[in-house]
Parts: sequence; structure tokens; C-alpha cells
Amino acid sequence: MKNTAALAILCIFLATTHSSFAAEPELLGRWSFGPVYAIVEQNGHIFFSSGGVIRIATVDEETGEWKELASVPAAGVARGLSIEGDFLYAADEGGGIHIIDVSTPAEAEVVGSCSQPEYSKSVCVRGDYAYVAAGWAGIGVVDVSDRTAPKFITQRSTTGLARDVFVRDNIAVVGASRKGLRLFDVSDPLKPVEISHLEAPGYTYGVWIDGNYAYTASIENHKDDECGLRIIDISDPKAPIEKGFYKMEYGAERLWVKGDYAYLAGVANDAGLRIVNVSDPENPQPMGGYHDSTCSESVWVADQYAYLAHGDRGLEIIDISRKGGKAPVVKHYEAAGKSRGICMQGQYAYIANGYAGLRVIDITDPSAPKGIGELPTRGRSLDIAIRDTTLYIADEYFGLRVVDVSLPQMPRHIAYRDTPNDANGIALAGDYAYIADGPSGLQVINISRPAAPTIIGTLNTPGYAYDVFIDGNLAYVADGKSGLRILDISNPAQPQEIGSYSLEKGDIRDVHVVGPHAYLAVGYPGIVVLDITDPTQPQQLAKVSTPRATRTIEVIDGLACVGDLRWLRIYDLSDPANPVEVKASKTPSTVEDVTIADKLAYVADRQAGLMIFRIAEADEEAEVP
Repeated sequence: MKNTAALAILCIFLATTHSSFAAEPELLGRWSFGPVYAIVEQNGHIFFSSGGVIRIATVDEETGEWKELASVPAAGVARGLSIEGDFLYAADEGGGIHIIDVSTPAEAEVVGSCSQPEYSKSVCVRGDYAYVAAGWAGIGVVDVSDRTAPKFITQRSTTGLARDVFVRDNIAVVGASRKGLRLFDVSDPLKPVEISHLEAPGYTYGVWIDGNYAYTASIENHKDDECGLRIIDISDPKAPIEKGFYKMEYGAERLWVKGDYAYLAGVANDAGLRIVNVSDPENPQPMGGYHDSTCSESVWVADQYAYLAHGDRGLEIIDISRKGGKAPVVKHYEAAGKSRGICMQGQYAYIANGYAGLRVIDITDPSAPKGIGELPTRGRSLDIAIRDTTLYIADEYFGLRVVDVSLPQMPRHIAYRDTPNDANGIALAGDYAYIADGPSGLQVINISRPAAPTIIGTLNTPGYAYDVFIDGNLAYVADGKSGLRILDISNPAQPQEIGSYSLEKGDIRDVHVVGPHAYLAVGYPGIVVLDITDPTQPQQLAKVSTPRATRTIEVIDGLACVGDLRWLRIYDLSDPANPVEVKASKTPSTVEDVTIADKLAYVADRQAGLMIFRIAEADEEAEVP
């Protein structure tokens, strides 16, 4: 079981007192190292889906510090979670439902799985049965009386795409996009019967039952749709009646109802947490909320906290003990995004595009790049390398992915090889792929047969391995806070550390070696140049501070391209002991990777995707802050 633990955690702390907004919900913390799609909480443990894994964490209420206890792989992205007793149920887009034993959260493991006829969007467990919103397949029923051997027993189609399901007593309420609310009698779980429906404009996503009322959350389908929160009287399930409506501009995907309040995970201009007073079902009133710029995927409420799954922005915890008022705009780093790594060959650029997988771009005309191919990967694609017509992708939680690109428009999977932890960076040399594998250091994989990659060597570095560069018989590993580790790989099966370099302050994320010099991207200190004439005793030649944290560096022809958060910076290295910044161009978000070819810098921007800059000549209009 893989566990990225605290090294992969970024926490944001905010003051809990405000002079003018005493009644505002307050952002307490964020897990922002990966997208979060669904979430549940039980007894102080937070269970959430992040990409292809289910993560389990706790939060120290006094400090806001996150502690990840365990992670459990899933077949695909879990869009819905339900918990009952010692078991967590995951609605997995790639593989039906999974049942996870969480009796000991730190030792959680999948104990049973069951396939569905369609992608699973959400799950609601009642007793011995799990009810699944299964897209175009409608509502599915799974017998979970034996958690180790769940059995799919039946399904009933719905008009519209089933996105959410909530069961109370013998009534199942299904949110069917484009077709509103569908009500089923499940007194006999083997034979669910649709007994009524209530159509509504927009896409119905989330559903909830509380007392005699059903609540739906919808998003707009067309510009003239009225979307938002609907309150429906189901005291007679065969004749549902809409009682109240709270209009939103773009709507919400999921909701939670507790007491007099409905909590909505909003999208677009409604993004964030919306709180609505529903004590009078016929006249729901807004009570404020927490505003954000990124669409929310799901919400879970427990005690005084709302847990907000924020897609690519991660997970947020909101204090809802006091209702009312407008929440302040919160500044934060973007989490996990899109373009992460880039490599090039001929007229094509290949992008490791996070959870979106592989993107192939035709750059024949650099002024008008065109996407021509794509391929999803199981994990989060972070780095990429190419040899001939074979691509090798560092696919984070799922190790090495091998892809045939003999037809760039139609890339296809060849093979994959899991690694012990997080495959972050990759370099190729000879018959081997070298993987920077997070807490597991360097992994050496034999790729002489691309269809059958095999791990043949490993060296566990003391830090968190972000990237690796190969120069001859030496591997240079960017090992986070443990600095640069220099390894002898003359025998790839037995790499040996022969030298190292560390900083008192800094987080080494990338390394590039040219001749007798190693160039390091070291976070907030900026960049460092080392003399590695004697690799056993590297000597610092220069350290250059940058305005923001550096994440990547690429060197060619006496120039260094440095990714400095929202800037691409160019340094003249004619004197390696005295790098001089000659150019800087602002980027929309974080520069994750850069490669250079034909006097152009090809940049993987976390949110903007591929960006291309000319670097051969000084740009008089470039902005240097």
C-alpha cells in the first residue's frame, strides 16, 4: 500500500477572527496535492478520492496539520463514497464499486469489488444493499451482505443520466440529469419500481431526503435554465410536488441537508460552498458561504465543519458553526493540474497532462500548435520521455507507463510497471528507465523489451525524489529537502551513492547537468550552480535568488530556462559562476516543465497547457519584476 504521507501535504492556515465579518465561514485548511472528487468523514477520519486512489487522513484541529494515514488504489476515479460501520463503499468510474475495510483506518484495504454495467457516479448503502447511480444504466442494486463478495443483482433504467442516489426507508430518490427527480420503491431491493418523477430544467446532479422533503441540486443546461436548489414534498411519494426553489446563476453538483440548512457544492460563478436556510421550504433564503474560483465536486457535513471536494484544487475544510455573511476571497496555490511534463520529437510535443493522461500536439507551426492525439492514463502523468516511437510516462501512483506513438494521432498502451511509491520524474539511458519515485528514491527499470519492463535496481534516498538526470555512469537525483544525491549507476542493478549536496533552506525539485556543472531548481532560494568536476565532492559555484519558488530548470547553449511559479526566466550562463537574468515572461500559472529546441522554449504550464516562447534573442518588452 502506498502512502505519500506528510511530504505531499500542503496546508494553508487562515486567521479565525475577522473584525468586520465575524459571521463568515472560515477556511481552516486545504489538502492541495491532487484533485478530490468525493469525501466522507467518520470519527475524525477523512476519506476522500484523489485520482486513482482513496486516501485516508486526519487533521489536527489546533494546528490544521494534515496527516495521511493510508491510500488504497482504485480502478478509476471514485465519484461517490458512502460509509457504514467499518466499511467504506466507493463508486468507481472504472470498475463499479469497491468495498474497503476501514476498521483500522491506517491499515485500510479493499476486501471486495463488483462490476457495474455502466460507470458508477454515486453510491448509497442501506443495510445489506448498495444502491448505485450508474449513469445511462440508471439505478443499480448490489448485495453487500458478504463484504468480500458483493454481487450485482439488478438495475432499473432511468430517463436521463443517473448521477446521484439517496435512499430512505423504502424510497430511493435518483437525480437524473436533464430529467429531474425519479422516485423508486425499493421495499423489495431485488425489484425496484419507479413510482413517480418530477421533471425540472437543467441537469439534476445531487439529491437528498430529509423528513418529508427531497432536495435536488442542479446546474444549467442552457442559458435560460433556472438551476439551483429545489425542495420537493414527497410525503406522498407517488405525487411529488415542488414547494420551493433557490435560484443560482450556474448551480451546484452536490448537496447536504442538516437541520435548517442546505449546503451546496457550487460550480462556475457559484463555485465554493453555498449555505441556504430551508426552515421554510417554500421560501429558502441564502445565508452566505465560502466563495472560490474553482468548481466544487462534493460536500460532506459533520458537526461544525463542511468538507468540500474541490476537484483539481483539492480538499477544503470550512467552519460552518456560524452562518451568514460573505466569505473572503482566499489566495492559494493551484493544486494538481494539467500539464506537468513535456518531451519532443520531430514535429510533435508530448505532454504529461496530469489526470488527463497523455496529450500529443503537432508543433509544425509553433505559432499555431494543434492537438492531434490523447490517451488517458491510470494515474497522474507527471513526467515523460521518448525514444524512437516509444513513450515512457511517470504515472505517479501507478509507476511507469509505456506507450506506442508510432502513430502519434493514435497512441496506445504497451505495458506498465508499478513502482513502490510516486513516480515523479523519468530519464532514459541505454536499456534502462530511471524513475524518481518520491519516498522510495531511485528505481531502475529494464526497458530492453518495452512490452515487459522490469525493476532491476533501487536505491532509497533520504528525501523525496522529484526528478533524475543521467550523465554517463552517474545519476543526479533531485531529492527535495535532502538536496542533490549523486549515484554511481555503472551497475544499474546496484546504484551506489557517491556524493551529495544540500542547502540549509530549499527544496530541490529539478536538476540539469551540462559538462562539469549541475544546475538546480531549489524552490525559494532560486537556482544553484555546482561544480561537479569531482562528483564525490560537489562545490557550490553560485546561488541566485529568484522572486518566487523555482520548480524546473533546463540548460542549453549557455542559457538556462527556469520555471519560477508564474514566470519563465532566462539566464545567461556564459560564466556559470555568475548567472545573469536576461529575460522574463509571465505565465498564467505554475511552470511545471520546460524543454528547448530550435531556439524555442516549450513550457508545460499547469493550467494553460503548452506554451511556446522564443528565447534566442533578448526581448526588449519582457517584464522583469
